[in-house]
Amino acid sequence: MRPKLLLTALSAVMVVAISSCTKISSTIVPFTPVTVVSTDPSFSRFNPSYALANSAVSIIGTNFPTDISKISVSFGGVAATVYSATATEIVVGVPAAAKTGTVALVCNGTTITPPSTFTVVAGTQTTLGTTYMEHVAVDALGYVYGENGNSITRLSGTGIIVSPLINGTTLNLKTIWGTAVDVAGNLYFAELGAKKLDKVAAGSAGTVTVLAGSGTAAYTDGTGAAASFLTGPKGLAIDLAGNLYTTDGLRVRKITPAGVVTTLAGTGVAGNVDGPAATAQFGGLEGIAVDGAGNVYVDDTFYKTIRKITPAGVVSTIAGTAGTAGFADGQGAAASFYGPQAMSVDANGDIFVADNQYTATSVVFAIRMISKTGLVSTLMKSTYASFAAAPATVTNGALNAGATTNFPDGITFDTSGNMYVTNTGAGVISVINFR
Repeated sequence: MRPKLLLTALSAVMVVAISSCTKISSTIVPFTPVTVVSTDPSFSRFNPSYALANSAVSIIGTNFPTDISKISVSFGGVAATVYSATATEIVVGVPAAAKTGTVALVCNGTTITPPSTFTVVAGTQTTLGTTYMEHVAVDALGYVYGENGNSITRLSGTGIIVSPLINGTTLNLKTIWGTAVDVAGNLYFAELGAKKLDKVAAGSAGTVTVLAGSGTAAYTDGTGAAASFLTGPKGLAIDLAGNLYTTDGLRVRKITPAGVVTTLAGTGVAGNVDGPAATAQFGGLEGIAVDGAGNVYVDDTFYKTIRKITPAGVVSTIAGTAGTAGFADGQGAAASFYGPQAMSVDANGDIFVADNQYTATSVVFAIRMISKTGLVSTLMKSTYASFAAAPATVTNGALNAGATTNFPDGITFDTSGNMYVTNTGAGVISVINFR
């Protein structure tokens, strides 16, 4: 009986073992895939995809080093200046000698292939019309507005005079100095002689109303006729929200679409002081512009500098050295201006300034460019020995192949990035195409 009992016992053990094995083998542990995240830098695009030499552009991508000493960039073999870097954006200057072609980006010793070539543009100038204008504005439909003394002319995109025409003699307007158009097509102009800011509503067939200004010379904030301008308004700029900005002697004023006038910067006392807008001082203001981020730029014609006012109310000098006159290019304070006048900002954040010298023994007409990194360069420059030697014409064509400017006074851009310049010495409105 013992062998039988032993066999039975062994059979029971085998059953238990087999059952246990079967149970273990039927348990499936799920597989979790491991995602490997690359830490290698990648180059996705340029912003913008084309630009002028001496301007600043962004290289967009991922995993860039933030130490600019670990980054090098060259345009067609010409080394570029790297201004700043984050993990997703490198800001770099386009070298003066750069040409369209491949951009080489090296990060931490590794060369990164760009997704496309980069286009360096030079610009080509043509004549829009021969109607004399001093300052200029362009609406969303491509109509061009500019003033001549007491009147405003409206041109089509092909240079043909169209209505409405603002006849200053009939309306008793007094010395218009600056125009602006908002996104709705409302036209604004600075009536310098009357110390008022006027408006022509879109579709009103030229009806002029006063948006702000009492006509009395004073620095008074307020709404509509309760506000006063001391020596201005002189020059106009408009932001995306429809707020207007104007220079008024030693102050910068802001006017809302409802006609509320406030002092944006300046004490009203002459000086060259940066810092909080309420204590900043200016020597004599004329040109004004505003960028897409709400930064306001003015040129101080007395101190020959370009100043910036941030949305937070901080004033700084971005180009030029106070009291130093000239046409020197360079970074920030190393540059100089002689007679900065009208100014405008393009979609890339580059600032363009009309800068003229007009004396009996030296005549210089220039358009200067200040990149968003503060590098000043000369876009166009025409030099003559005297008044008599300066022609009453401009030469069209490529800017880097003989095109000239003649006492530029007004500058603006349309929505396609074309620049409009009033060459007042030749009595023409020029268009510069950068594509």
